Amino acid sequence: MPTRTDHILFRGAAVLLWLLAVGIVFLVPWPPMQDYPQHLFIAHVNADYGNPAHNWPRFYQAGLHLAPYSAFYLLTAALDRAVGILTAGKIVLCLYLTLIAAVIRQTARNRRRPPWAALLLLPLAFHQMYFMGFTNFLLSIPLLLMTTSRKRPPVIGEAVLAGLIFLCHPYTLLVYIVLAMAGAFLAERGQRRRGLIVPLAAALVFLVWYALNRPAGERLPLLWWPAADLMRYYLLPFNGFLIHNGLQATAVLPWLGVAACLLSAGFHKGEKTIPGRRSLVFFALTLAGYALLPFWAGKYSYFNLRLAPISYALAVLAAATLPLRRSAGLILAALCAVLLLQSATLQRRISDETATIMPVIEQMRPNATVLPIVFATGSSALDKKFFPEAHAHDFFYYHLIAGGGANPNLFPNPMLPIAFKKGVTLPAASHGFSWNEQGRYYNYILTREAPAAFAPFIGRFVRPLASSPPWTLYLNPAQP
Repeated sequence: MPTRTDHILFRGAAVLLWLLAVGIVFLVPWPPMQDYPQHLFIAHVNADYGNPAHNWPRFYQAGLHLAPYSAFYLLTAALDRAVGILTAGKIVLCLYLTLIAAVIRQTARNRRRPPWAALLLLPLAFHQMYFMGFTNFLLSIPLLLMTTSRKRPPVIGEAVLAGLIFLCHPYTLLVYIVLAMAGAFLAERGQRRRGLIVPLAAALVFLVWYALNRPAGERLPLLWWPAADLMRYYLLPFNGFLIHNGLQATAVLPWLGVAACLLSAGFHKGEKTIPGRRSLVFFALTLAGYALLPFWAGKYSYFNLRLAPISYALAVLAAATLPLRRSAGLILAALCAVLLLQSATLQRRISDETATIMPVIEQMRPNATVLPIVFATGSSALDKKFFPEAHAHDFFYYHLIAGGGANPNLFPNPMLPIAFKKGVTLPAASHGFSWNEQGRYYNYILTREAPAAFAPFIGRFVRPLASSPPWTLYLNPAQP
C-alpha cells in the first residue's frame, strides 16, 4: 500500500523535474524553435510600437487585442515592457512548462497512489511543435489537458478553460469540443447533459467566429501525408528527432526503460492494472485524427500533426492510473531526468547554430531594411525532412537586438496582430533573386549558406560587411 512517503517522493520528483525543464529554457541561450523569433518580433512590435527610437509605424500597423491566437503575444508584450523581449519570451515558455506541472499536480490530486507516469509529461513537453516554435499552440495544450481530467471541472471553470484555449489557438478549441463531447457520453447518465453545456457553447462560438472571419470565396485545398511519413513523424521524440538517420540508441534506451517500468505494474496482484477508460478513449480519438485528418487544410498546415503531442500527453495520463511501486516510480522519475538532460543537449546544439548570426547582427545599424536570402535553413541536430526550416526565421533577431527596421518575410496570417501598412511593398526573395526586383530596395542583404557563385554575383551591387558562417552580410551603398 502507498504511504505518505510515496506521495512526498512523487511531489519532490515532480518539482525537481519541473525545475530542470525550466532551467533548460533559461540556460539555452536561444530557444531552438523555428517560428519563435518571428513570434517574439510580433509581440515586440506591439509592445514597442510607440517608441520614437524605432521606425515600426513606417512599415507596420499593429493591433494587439484580446482575440483568438493572441495569448502568447499579449503575455509577451506585457512582460517586454518590464524585462525586455528576450527575457519575456523565455518567461512565457516557462509558463507553458508550469502549466504542464499543474496538470501533473491535478492528476495526482486525491489519488490513492502517486501517478508516477504523469511525470513523463515534462520530457514530452519538448515535442515536435515545441521545436517548430508554435508558441500559441503550446500554451493551449496544458489548458486542454486540464479539461480532460477524470473529474471534470465545474461548468464555470470549464468555460474559463475553454475561453483561454480559444485565446491561445482556435484549433485546440476544436480538439477540446470533440474530446469534451466524447467525455460527456462516457459519463454517467445523469451527468451527460451537464457535460455537453460548455462544448456545445464553445462550438457555437467557434462557428460564429469562423463565419465572421472566413474570407469570401475561400476554398479548402486538402493535402495528406503518406502513412510511412506519419509514422516516422510520430516516432520522432523517441528516437532523438533524427528518424531518417537510423536508430539513435542513446535516445531509445531511456524510453525502453520507461516501458519496462510501466509494464511492471502488471505484476501487482489484486490491483487494477488497466489504464483509465476515459484517457484511453481520448488517446484513441486523437490518434485517429492524427492518422486520418489532412496535413494541409485551406491556409492551415500541420493540421493533423498538431495532434501528435496531444496524443502523447493523453497516453501518459492513461498510464498514470497504473499502480507502480515506489522503486519503479523512482526509476521512472530518474529516466525522466535523463530524457530532459538529453533534450537539453539537443536544444543547446540547435541554439549554438542560431548563435552564429549574432556576430553579423552586431555589425548592423538599427532601423534598417533587410532582405534575407536563406538558401538552406535546416539543422544538423534535427531530422531535415521534418524540420527543413529550423533556422528559417533567425534573422528576426536583428529587429529585436538592433531594434527597428523591416524585412519582407512576415506570416500572411489574418489572425496576426501585425500587418504591413497599406502601400508598403517589400519584395521577398522566396521565388528566386533579382537585384532590380528585390535587392536594390534594401539597406542590407543577409544570406545563409549561399552557394559559391552567389558572392561574385551579388558583389557587383553591394559590398560584404560581415561574415559568420553560414551567414554573410552585404551592405547596399545605394541605400541611405
